[in-house]
Amino acid sequence: MRILFDATPLQTGHRARGIGTYTRELLRALLALDSDNDYLLVVHGGETELCRDLALSSLPARVALLSLPKPPLGRFTGFASHQAALPLLLRQQKADLFHVPGFVAAFSVPGIPWRVSQPLVVTLHDFLPLRMPELFNDKAINRIWYARQMAAARRAARLICVSQATRADAIEMLAAPADRCVVVHEGVDREVFHPASGSSVTAAAWPFILFVGGSFANKNRQGALAAFVRLASASTLPHHLVLVGQDDLPDAALAAAYPGLDVRRVHRLAAVSQDELARLYRDADLFLFPSLSEGFGLPVLEAMASGVPVVTSSISSLPEVAGDAAVLVDPTDTDALAAAMGQVLADRAQHDRLRLAGLARVARFTWQAAAQQTLAVYRSVVR
Repeated sequence: MRILFDATPLQTGHRARGIGTYTRELLRALLALDSDNDYLLVVHGGETELCRDLALSSLPARVALLSLPKPPLGRFTGFASHQAALPLLLRQQKADLFHVPGFVAAFSVPGIPWRVSQPLVVTLHDFLPLRMPELFNDKAINRIWYARQMAAARRAARLICVSQATRADAIEMLAAPADRCVVVHEGVDREVFHPASGSSVTAAAWPFILFVGGSFANKNRQGALAAFVRLASASTLPHHLVLVGQDDLPDAALAAAYPGLDVRRVHRLAAVSQDELARLYRDADLFLFPSLSEGFGLPVLEAMASGVPVVTSSISSLPEVAGDAAVLVDPTDTDALAAAMGQVLADRAQHDRLRLAGLARVARFTWQAAAQQTLAVYRSVVR
């Protein structure tokens, strides 16, 4: 097969987000696994930049690059590159399919070209703009853009869904034919996310609960903070709370929003590198992820791979990912979240059981398996 793949999420704002992680890890696994097929990767930069993004010393001989212009047009850059330039480039290529690794509701972010000359494969990550439209799809231009992107996805030969929950949403919200929707779970990089070596005692000055997700409404940071206040007031546990993700709220406003919160025990990190995030997972005594809606829930796997017990939501895709290796709680129930955290932190036998169960669970989710299943999708399209 000759496979066209849009690798530009590695060189846009997606780079540090879920679609960027998916693009990087899937491509790395495909190129390591597949020695039979040819790949033509759509990129904004050159080979040096792509090798850096994929952590490769050089590209395999069967890989070629298709340079896509990136005109400096501000918010219109993505539209110009993917809706004007890319269809022209695709028309010139002979290939068996074109894989788009994701799209979002923001007009300024590149997505699926409206005109594609090859059979199209699209990866669906979630439908948050439809589930929480007031927060994710509030501008008319974004609503129009997202509707056009959904229409483009609906024409795809195959839709790769990252979970059964996302597949169900694709059938319901996208009106996609069920036989075109294939579930391929994401994986986790065990070389980056792994348990601490040697002593299991945290290296931090104080034991802490970790939350990752910033202020995105679906991540439910407010639920995490409210549950922490309830836990701190109802127990003598010495734990602090570490919040990772964008957050511009001053300490005084945070304290006012959560009466009883000791802001000295809350530590906010707006941006961390992947290596720093991995260290935080390893040092944490508990990972709290009370998300209201997820397409997959990669942070749960990253935490489990790092050897930290997990308390997460009992809704959306998270039971599918966590299985019985985490404590599942209604994310809107503050008392239940606080009680679950308190029980895991106080009961070291349960703490250790969840830690071991998480390590066993995460072994089921690998990027190698995702690459094998994605290749099977490609073959089904060609057939």
